[in-house]
Amino acid sequence: MRSVFKNETFEKEYYLCYEKSLENFEMDFKSDYVSTTFGETHVLRFGDPGKKPLVLLHGMTMSSTMWYPNMKQFVQERCVYAIDIIGDFGKSKPTVPIKLRKEGQLWLLEVLDALQLNKIDLAGHSMGGFLSLNFALAYPERVSKLILYAPAGTFHKMSAKFFTKIYPALLFHTEKTIDRAFRWFSGKGEPLEPVFRSQVIAGYRYAKPLLQVMPSVFPKEEFQNFHTPTMLIVGDKEVIYPAHKAVANAKTVIPHLEARVIPGASHSLTIEHAGNINELTKLFLQI
Repeated sequence: MRSVFKNETFEKEYYLCYEKSLENFEMDFKSDYVSTTFGETHVLRFGDPGKKPLVLLHGMTMSSTMWYPNMKQFVQERCVYAIDIIGDFGKSKPTVPIKLRKEGQLWLLEVLDALQLNKIDLAGHSMGGFLSLNFALAYPERVSKLILYAPAGTFHKMSAKFFTKIYPALLFHTEKTIDRAFRWFSGKGEPLEPVFRSQVIAGYRYAKPLLQVMPSVFPKEEFQNFHTPTMLIVGDKEVIYPAHKAVANAKTVIPHLEARVIPGASHSLTIEHAGNINELTKLFLQI
């Protein structure tokens, strides 16, 4: 089995930070692993299992603990499954890296089958948004509704500045470079919440992502038979691409798209503008 962590000691240190971040949710949950072709995938379940499932895919290097400002609201409408993307920072344990979009689709399909989730609502942030649409395009019969929070790539090429900000954090993994990257993602220019920040820093210091799929713009022809109700939420201060251009591009391939641009929000919108995100998500799920 391969590991994103440099050694077992670092893995244990990261897991301690991960468990501490889970305290931010202030609610009960179930933690479990499911087997896939690509390794053991870690899943957190929140809320009433009798409710319709909502599956969440986190942003790159953030893990499922990033959803702490949203979960109490989401569980009012759904039973929520937060999945640690295999090969990224988190508690999933990869055996082989995901290199192709098709492999990403197969991985998530195997996770849903293992969880016995036949039809879901699916939401993702950044890289998680890219992977969510990637799955919905391949298996539309498995997705009732799709929510994309500032998806990486997807509808617009990412800014070159993104790579100049994130790679120093991955290469040098100092607090300064990591904080600089996440302040850039912030519409308010603020650092991450302290406990969650400690986990993110531990990830950059102690691990190296094995996920090798690069987010890109999906070709228009892939949407010809795409009819899944979809909501796209971006901030007007988004830094990885121009927000309004991304929305305009999205509307050309998803004619009935529900799009929202949040004033003052940037890439960290699910955390910094959780109130808006939670309300928009709940309303979309209720329709």
